[in-house]
Amino acid sequence: MLCSPLLLPILLTPLAASAQGVSEELQRVKFSISRVPQGFDPVRNTELIDASLQLQLLECLVEYDYLAGDETVKGQLAESWTVSEDGLEWHFRLRKDARFHDPFDPPLWPSRSRPVTAHDVLYSWLRQADARWESGGFWAMDGILLGIEQYREATAALDPRQAADAMAMALREGIDGIQVLDEHQLLLRLKHPDPHFLNRLAMSYFMVYPHEAVTKDQRSMRDQPVGSGPFAVKEWLPGQSLLLQRTPQWRLERSPFDDGAKLPYLDQVEFHVVRDRATSAEIFRRGEVARLGVNTTGRNVFMQDGLQLKDEYLQAGLQLFDQPAADLTMLCFGMEDPIIGDLPGEEEGNRRRRLLRRALALAFPYDLWNEVFRATDFAIQARSFLPPMVPEAAIAPANPWNRKDLKLAKRLLAEAGYPEGDGLGEIEFVLSGKQQFVVNLGIAYRQNLAEIGVDLKVVPMTYEEQLQRSRNADAQIVMRTWTLNWPDGALMLQNFHGPQVGVINYSAFRDPDFDDLFLLYRQTSAGEQRDRLLLAMLEILDTQVPAVPIDHRRNLLLVQPWLQNFRYHPFQSFFCKYYSVSEH
Repeated sequence: MLCSPLLLPILLTPLAASAQGVSEELQRVKFSISRVPQGFDPVRNTELIDASLQLQLLECLVEYDYLAGDETVKGQLAESWTVSEDGLEWHFRLRKDARFHDPFDPPLWPSRSRPVTAHDVLYSWLRQADARWESGGFWAMDGILLGIEQYREATAALDPRQAADAMAMALREGIDGIQVLDEHQLLLRLKHPDPHFLNRLAMSYFMVYPHEAVTKDQRSMRDQPVGSGPFAVKEWLPGQSLLLQRTPQWRLERSPFDDGAKLPYLDQVEFHVVRDRATSAEIFRRGEVARLGVNTTGRNVFMQDGLQLKDEYLQAGLQLFDQPAADLTMLCFGMEDPIIGDLPGEEEGNRRRRLLRRALALAFPYDLWNEVFRATDFAIQARSFLPPMVPEAAIAPANPWNRKDLKLAKRLLAEAGYPEGDGLGEIEFVLSGKQQFVVNLGIAYRQNLAEIGVDLKVVPMTYEEQLQRSRNADAQIVMRTWTLNWPDGALMLQNFHGPQVGVINYSAFRDPDFDDLFLLYRQTSAGEQRDRLLLAMLEILDTQVPAVPIDHRRNLLLVQPWLQNFRYHPFQSFFCKYYSVSEH
């Protein structure tokens, strides 16, 4: 395809001449990313970008099927698997040609490589569950694998020797839910059937890496990751850029496209952190990066009449992908807070605080959020806690509190015992980010609440600071976005499961009835029983109001015409091993 002068590609970089004097070309693609990666250690994942980059280097037992474009998975490190009739035992066979490759000096092994074994799977998953590492990903296996909670308890022992002994024993003998049968066979046992177990195993928390990359002196998975994937780190400048290179002598894996080429196509992949929106749009316009997540700036540059590409960019061959994100942004209330929360044994006080939370929800500036922060086109208002792509979302009733209604908010505030806000005191809204546009949201919320007599203190802080306060149940009101790894309501509702307080349950919501319903719901396949369980849980959430749903983002993505084999996938951002660059 011919390239427009507006889209000059810079991706084909000449290498040194070969021994025969013939010039070769290096297939390289550059991407810009707006979030700063924190590193490559799966137990330290706090951002989606961390998982997205790690999945180019490290592998799981299974991976999403790129061409299917949905929740379908296929084998990655696993060559095959079988499952028992009751869904409780899974027998995996690993492929024998998977190898770890160490690109760093000095290397972990003289040859820089060794085979991947079932013991590596055991080690990686046990480390994820080890309480001493304080992983943010334990929630993904909590309550799933037999014996995993007992193992976590043992590694939480105050005596460090006991904790170390617990892991050493688990590495030798396995745990009930993870048994190494031989070098290439695993037996996994579940506490209950999990209809989406294979999807779970495709999550970044289940990636596999060698223990040497963690335990050897002077090595760190955060900065010097060692995996079995098609790419390895060549250069990483934290906060700035990442350069990946093709893994030498990577195993034979054929492209699913018509050419049947050996994967990966690319020799190098670059990621550059670009926080400024105008800069991101400009370098995409110049053809320096392969794709652009469209925001208001990108829309103004490339689009007209709403979300239609301008003629010049249509003629240049730009591709526009417009898909709903599998996510939810919500407003969360601290349920352990003595002013707005739910406290054990205080029936009357809890009734009043429940009314207060409803009033606070009704005063949120949904109109400003949609018009200014989402620019109207970049999200759809949430009806419930379930994103539209979740099958059960169609039967979920509309949340009664996620709308601006100051008149009703004022009445509920009075019913809560605080007419015109008298006697309530200051409420705190903890914001993630210190940029002025973020602060403006807090100011708008404060203005709305002032109209009904509530004094709001706006506290902007970094994402990491807000995350820590949320996990410590030390925030009265926060906003957070949660993205699904597959279209399952249980993944969203797990944010309100009692055992997840301090992990992903930022509201610190505890309700025994909800917890019982959730455990049944998670193990129940689609059908009338699952629907009834869902409706019962949503009724509890709508009544208790630990949070209110705000909206679901739209993923608008512009892709250069010379990036070949690109497919949009709702559950993984990058599939670099399939990308190639066209001739120019």
